[in-house]
Amino acid sequence: MADAREKPADHNRGAEILAVCGTMVALSLFTVVMRLWVRVRIVKHVGSDDWAIIAAMTVIFVEMMIIIPEVGYGAGRHVEYIDPPSNVIKGLHLNFITQPLCLVALCLTKVSVGLFLLRLTPSPKLRRFVIGTIGFTILSTTGNFLTVFFQCQPLAFAWDSSIEGGKCIPPAHLKFAAFFNSSVAVLTDVTFALLPIPMLWNVQMNWRVKTAVAGILSLGLFAAVSAIVKITFLSNYGEHGDFLYDSSDLTIWTTIEICAAIIAASIPALKPLFKTLLDSASARAHHYGSMYRGYVRDTADVSRTPKSDSAGGAPGFEMYDQAKFAPHANVGITCMNGSGSEESILPQAPPTTLGITKTTCITRTVAAPDVKGNS
Repeated sequence: MADAREKPADHNRGAEILAVCGTMVALSLFTVVMRLWVRVRIVKHVGSDDWAIIAAMTVIFVEMMIIIPEVGYGAGRHVEYIDPPSNVIKGLHLNFITQPLCLVALCLTKVSVGLFLLRLTPSPKLRRFVIGTIGFTILSTTGNFLTVFFQCQPLAFAWDSSIEGGKCIPPAHLKFAAFFNSSVAVLTDVTFALLPIPMLWNVQMNWRVKTAVAGILSLGLFAAVSAIVKITFLSNYGEHGDFLYDSSDLTIWTTIEICAAIIAASIPALKPLFKTLLDSASARAHHYGSMYRGYVRDTADVSRTPKSDSAGGAPGFEMYDQAKFAPHANVGITCMNGSGSEESILPQAPPTTLGITKTTCITRTVAAPDVKGNS
């Protein structure tokens, strides 16, 4: 027949949906677990922003558990190839359930970021701005909820078109609402991502450190980019008439957006862990470096050690030949400061105050027992 729709190719994107969404959810779950470990074991304090991100991670994990059977019912595949046909209704029903879950997860993530920024914001004006942005995010999410739950009468008509007397908001209106809500999501993502820049503008710190901190806090831009990509697929939604296939890209990029936001919100909280690892690595390097410095080579190298001159003037240098020490003899050097406490002779951070500090160094040499000519 002339009006018959040409049957599309059997293109199944179910495996792609599971692979991408599963990977992103796993990465975000790992990041949140590490964040909680840091907050409980290192910082020993779990804040309101941590609880919000835990709730967001829980919701997106539940959404992933729904996506799995949704793909089993035919998500990512054209309706002509879904067998039995009753699986289409089941798949669309699960797809509908994921929509409010995504809204809740994204809202909780942004609330978590806002609560985190509140702890870093000393300025009353910035605090009011952050609180206002959090409130705007919650109101926007509420509007999205109303759109989702009142799009059809009865609601079940949204996934089962066989119900008699059912009606829905015109597709053009739904698409406009989707564009508007997604644009608001991008706006809030960009706002939270760029807000650390004015927050750190007047902070007294090295510009490199300031740039690094602002960059870490601005990782939320990845979530904004994901939201923008998702918007580009809205125009194709419903193009083929079977929504389980047409919603493939929306499912993928909505999950990417939420998971990217969760990861970006959690990375700044991992700073104590990075600091602990770096300090541990530095301590190991210090330990091995000290071991190697404790052994003197059997060469005729000439070194110098501080010594006051006989006239009592400025300190001079006494020359001594290291060849007089036994090969591989262990040389230990201990320095005492003016207060009588031991200090390391390795380079230390520069003093915070100016002044003169008296330091006494004692050299101890332990000769190898099997070397002749040495006592």
